[in-house]
Amino acid sequence: MAARFPSGIQTSRVSPAYLHGNSTSHTWAFSAVAELIDNAYDPDVNASEIWIDQRLIDNKVCLTFVDNGNGMTPDKLHKMLSFGYCEKDKFTSGKHQAVGQYGNGFKSGSMRLGKDAIVFTRQVNNMSVGLLSQTYLNNINAQTVLVPIVTWNLPDKRRRPTPDMAHNLRAICQHSIFRTEKDLLEELEVMEKLRTGTKIMVYNLKRKENKVLELDFSSDPYDIRNPETHMMDFSTINRATTDHIPAYMVSLREYCSILYLKPRMKIVLRGKKVKTKLIHKSLSQTETDVYKPTWAPKPIPIKFGFAPRKNYKDYGVMLYHKNRLIRAYEKLGYQKQPNELGLGVVGVVEAYFLTPTHNKQDFNKDEKYNALISSVSLKLNDYWNEKRGTGVVLGSQPVQAVANVNPDWTWAQCDNCLQWRRLPIQFRSEDLPDKWYCHMNPDAQFNRCDIPEEPEDEDEALHGPTYKKTFKKIQNEKKMRLKMMEANQQRAREMALQAREQALRQQEANQIRSSPQSQKVSSSQEKKSESAQMTKMMMELQKFKKQAERQQKIIDQLQSKRKKVDENLEKIAGGLDTDNLLGNMVGSSPRAVSSTSSKDNESICIKTEDGDVVAVIPCNEPSSSSDNDIVDLTLDDEDFEPSTPKKQKISSTSQELKPDISKIKIEKDIISCKRDIATQTTERAKGCTRDCAKKIEEGKKHLTELQRKVYKLLKIIVPDEDIGTADGVEEIVTEMIKHNQPS
Repeated sequence: MAARFPSGIQTSRVSPAYLHGNSTSHTWAFSAVAELIDNAYDPDVNASEIWIDQRLIDNKVCLTFVDNGNGMTPDKLHKMLSFGYCEKDKFTSGKHQAVGQYGNGFKSGSMRLGKDAIVFTRQVNNMSVGLLSQTYLNNINAQTVLVPIVTWNLPDKRRRPTPDMAHNLRAICQHSIFRTEKDLLEELEVMEKLRTGTKIMVYNLKRKENKVLELDFSSDPYDIRNPETHMMDFSTINRATTDHIPAYMVSLREYCSILYLKPRMKIVLRGKKVKTKLIHKSLSQTETDVYKPTWAPKPIPIKFGFAPRKNYKDYGVMLYHKNRLIRAYEKLGYQKQPNELGLGVVGVVEAYFLTPTHNKQDFNKDEKYNALISSVSLKLNDYWNEKRGTGVVLGSQPVQAVANVNPDWTWAQCDNCLQWRRLPIQFRSEDLPDKWYCHMNPDAQFNRCDIPEEPEDEDEALHGPTYKKTFKKIQNEKKMRLKMMEANQQRAREMALQAREQALRQQEANQIRSSPQSQKVSSSQEKKSESAQMTKMMMELQKFKKQAERQQKIIDQLQSKRKKVDENLEKIAGGLDTDNLLGNMVGSSPRAVSSTSSKDNESICIKTEDGDVVAVIPCNEPSSSSDNDIVDLTLDDEDFEPSTPKKQKISSTSQELKPDISKIKIEKDIISCKRDIATQTTERAKGCTRDCAKKIEEGKKHLTELQRKVYKLLKIIVPDEDIGTADGVEEIVTEMIKHNQPS
C-alpha cells in the first residue's frame, strides 16, 4: 500500500530502477568520483582533507572516501540519500562557493561506481549509518526506494530507542557487507580520531563484460587508473590524438591534481598525497587577457601560457565553474587545425556565469557559452601569434621548442594551512617533499602560516591584456603594403595592356589603309558620297525644271492673249459693219455705249435703251504675274489653264435676254455713235497691243535671268563639267533631266 497523509493525498514514489538510470549520466568513472569529492569540498561539509582508497571487505572490493568534514545529522543524512535536496547555499560564504546545486551528485556518482553504498557519518553528539543499495531493494522486491538509517548517541554510543531503529539495523546487517551492529560500531570508532567526518564505502563495483573491474587498482599502488576510458579526444575532428591519451583521462591522481582551480583541500589517494596544481600559475610565458561581455558585472580574466615540458602534450583551454573543473584541455582556435599551430598553449578561464550540466562534465550550449568560446579562441590565437608569431608566417615552431620550457614560478601548498606560497626560481616542484610547510619558504615575508597569501594580480589585469598585441598590427601593415604592391602592379599591367591594345589598333588601321580591300572600301564610300551629291543635284534640277515649265506656261498664256487681241484689231481695222456686229449679237439697237476701266482690266460695254448689255469688248486682259515676279513657285498647273472668254458668257446671256426688236428705237445719231465707237475702239486696241508687247518683253527678260541663275547653280554643283555659256543652259538642263529619269 502506498503511504497516505491524513488528507488522503498520496506521496510520490521513486522506482528502484531509477537509481541505475540516474547513474548513466556519468559516462566516465572519474566524473562519478569527482561528485563524491565535491560533497567533501562544499562549504556545508568544509573538509580540509579527503582520503580515497580501496579496501577488501567480505571478499568484496570497496572504494572508500573518508573526509574530516563536519559530518551529518540523521536528518541531513536522510536528505543526502534522497533526491533533490540541496541546502548548500546556506553555507556559502566568501570565495568558497558550493559546487553542488541539484541534490543529485551522491546518488548518481555512487550508483555509477557500484550497485551499493553505505555511509558512516560522525558528529560530536551522534553518529549514523545509512544504506543506499540496489541489492537490498531487489532482494526485498521493493516498489520504491528505501534507505534504512541507524543512529547512535555519543559519547555512550547507545542506539536511539525508536520503534523503527531495530528494523533499520536488521535491514542493514542482512543486506550489506557488515553483518552485525558491532561491525558497524568498529567502523565508526576508526573515525573517532577525526572527531567529525564522513565515510562512504561503495561496493559491488562496476565490471566490464569480461567480469574484470572497470577501475584498475593493481597497475599502480598509489593510483587508480581507468585505461580504457576516452581512448580518443573528440574535442576536434581534424587532429589525430589516438597516439596520446591525456593523463587526467586514465589517472585519477592526475585528474585530482587539476580538479580545482585553487585547491583548498588535501587529497590523499591510496596513502599518498596528490600534488595539486595551481594550473594558471604553473605555466611558462604566462600572460593575462580580458573578456568583457556586456552582461557580466566585471571583466573576466583569461590566463594563457605554455605547458611545462613534461606535460607539453596536454594543452588546451581549462574551463572552471565555481573553482571546479568542467572541461579540461578544450582545443580552441589554432589548436583545431591539422598542424602544430597552438601546440602547448594552455588557457584557464573561470566561467562562473555559465550553467554546467548535471554531471558537471560540460556546459549548456547557450548564447553565453558560444560567445565565450568564440572570444577565447581569438585570444588564444593572439597569444600564439605574439609568442610564436614566426610560426604563422614562416612555418610552425618545432615541438621541441615548445617542450623545452619551464614554469615562470614554482608554487607550493602548505600542508598545515593549505595556503599557496611562491618559491624562488631555483626551486622546482619535483624537488619538494610530499609534506611542505610555510616555514620552509626562504622568503621571510611569507614563511608563516598566519601570513595571508600573496595578493592576486587579477585587479591589475582587468584593465586590459598584460602584453602588447603587436602581431596583428604588423600583419595588418604587411597586408596593406602587399595590397598596395598588388594594386600598383595591377595598374602597371593595365597601362601596359592599354598601350599594347592602342599599338595593335594603330597597326590594324595601317594595314587596313594599305590593303586593296581598304582602297575598294574607300572608293565605294567616295562613290556613295558622289551618288548622294548627284541625287541632291538631281532634286535641285527637278525643282528648277518645274519652275521653268511654270514660267513657260505664263509666256504661252501671254502670247495667246496677244494673239486674241491682234485678231480683234484686225476685225475692227477691216471695217466691220456695226449693224452686222449688232445683228450677230442679238439684233437689238444699242442705246448707249459705256466704258469701264479698272486697275487690272479695261473694257467697252454696249447697252440698249432698256439697259441690256449687248457686247463687252476687252481692251486689256489681266496679267497673272506682276512685273516684279520672275517665277511663282507656289502656282498650280490649273492656275495657268486659259479661262473661258467673257464674250461667250455675254453671248449666252444675250441669248437668254433676246429683247423685242419692235421696241428698239433707232436714234438719229446712230451713225455718229458708230464712228465714235470705232474711234474709241481703235485707240483702246492700240493701247492693249502696246501693253501686251511690253509684258512679253519683260517675260523674256525674266526667262533670261532665270537661265543665268540656273547656269550659276550648275557651275557650283558640277564645276568640272563643260557647261558652255548661259544661252545653252536650257539644252544642258534638259539632257541632265532625261539622263537621271528612272528607266
